[in-house]
Amino acid sequence: MYHMHNFFRLDEEGNQQIEQLSERMQRLVLGAVNYNALIQPGRTLTYKIYMGEKWQYPRLTDTSTLNGVLTEQAGLNPIAVFHATSTVEPQSRFSPHYFAGNEQLIDRNIRFILLTPDEATDDDVEQNYPIGKATKLYREVESTAPAFFDALREAKRIRREQISRTAIKPFSPNTTGKINGRSHTHHPWVEIAPGKADLNAPRAVIIAMHWLQSGGAERWALETISLVKEAGFIPIVITDSDGHQPWITRSELKGTVLLPLTMPLQERVGDAPLLRALFEQFNIAGILIHHCQWMYDNAWWVKKFFPQTHIVDSLHIVEYIFHGGYPSESVARDEWIDLHHVISPQLEHWLKDIHHIDPHKVIDAPLVGLTADSAGLTFKTRDTSQPLVVSFVGRNVRQKRPETFILAARAINKAFPGKVKFIMHGNGDMDAFVDRLIERYQLEDVIERRSMSIPVGTTYAETDVLLVSSMNEGITLTTIEALSAGIPVVSANIGSQDTLIPPQGLCRRLSASFVKDAKSILGHILEHEENREKLWRSEAKRLQEFSELESANDYFRNMLTEWSR
Repeated sequence: MYHMHNFFRLDEEGNQQIEQLSERMQRLVLGAVNYNALIQPGRTLTYKIYMGEKWQYPRLTDTSTLNGVLTEQAGLNPIAVFHATSTVEPQSRFSPHYFAGNEQLIDRNIRFILLTPDEATDDDVEQNYPIGKATKLYREVESTAPAFFDALREAKRIRREQISRTAIKPFSPNTTGKINGRSHTHHPWVEIAPGKADLNAPRAVIIAMHWLQSGGAERWALETISLVKEAGFIPIVITDSDGHQPWITRSELKGTVLLPLTMPLQERVGDAPLLRALFEQFNIAGILIHHCQWMYDNAWWVKKFFPQTHIVDSLHIVEYIFHGGYPSESVARDEWIDLHHVISPQLEHWLKDIHHIDPHKVIDAPLVGLTADSAGLTFKTRDTSQPLVVSFVGRNVRQKRPETFILAARAINKAFPGKVKFIMHGNGDMDAFVDRLIERYQLEDVIERRSMSIPVGTTYAETDVLLVSSMNEGITLTTIEALSAGIPVVSANIGSQDTLIPPQGLCRRLSASFVKDAKSILGHILEHEENREKLWRSEAKRLQEFSELESANDYFRNMLTEWSR
């Protein structure tokens, strides 16, 4: 009915009420019910479903679902009410008591689930954040002088890059022994050991993701779900970050155990109830981590009780914030990770040479072929009587620096009026800022905005040059996609972009310098169309050489086949 593995039984009224929801909402609700069914085996719970606002995020498994503070206590009326009984047969004891820290919560056998409208976006949430006068002033000044603010951020980036090269402290989990050894612990914590799944239990692999929406890590994560199915395992898909989860309806998620989590979960020192339940119901061969903080934090627990379980993480970019972002989390938990998969030479160098990770535990397997076929490349010609089309493809978020693309479009349009058209394809929490900046510079007739609801292939079909304005990347999937579509790429010289982009296609990172370099490079292309083809041919050659490495698809397919034996 719902194309998912479920751990509960609904009455007929429950089925009818859930079927009235959109597919996205159905999957969110069923994920929440599955979570509760797993950690409360045998119980029958009442679920009250509420519709929130566009500026909220769904609340599915956190403590607000027990006390109804965002739903019932906020005066909302439920849009659906039903009962679900857990069909789980546990191998160990699961406590019926719930806690927020050390405070026990009252459990009335009701779970209050908050959904959000299907059309809600991250920008809706961003625009509703309470802001003070200082923040308002900051945003106004930033809109007026984005290049100046990028210069300030550049100083921070340089400092963060320096910090990312210093030693990373290993992660130290909160074990019962560690906590009970503290002098102020009055009631000793008790570790709960998980039971073992039956030998005939289904075989599974956990795919731990950040969220279910557009992104390079997410696209690769979805591909690994398909590879897990191909190898004969049931995929258990877990996400740990707030979001509207628009990708939750994708076909790759059919036939999975789907658990979109909202924090904080019911976890106590010495116990990880959700993982305990999953390992009691499935023979879990391995875990694939795709930018999932919760799974990083629990990797030690898995290795303590199930040391034979393989743990592999995929890393895409050194983020330079918080000591290196997810690569830093990976280094700090290296003790419990069997293999670090990276997608670029930059990350391979960062792990091996800077942080001295065992070279045998690092594999560089690029995402070539993930979203585009790099075989048999053909240059995409254009009608030179028409304006040159330069596109931005990606999320409208700080990392991608959409404001820098707009600054470049403004400078190029001023230098070559009417000769260049710009497309910005993507959405994100900077949507409103992007719209304000385009309006401020009176570029409404120069820059066309396109949402992610439009197929990206439509944009590539109209594009003559892809312009990558990001402040940091690994190797962008959009670069590979564009080159595979016969389109040359001009990029900021960041991350490992120089693996595919030659010097004549690279721009300096600082916004002001990027704008100058982009204007110069695109100016040469406008004056000499053959330069556009020369740039693409140079990039296509590099892509073909890069493609000679074993691809991530092939590596993971072989790895999962080994796990299945």
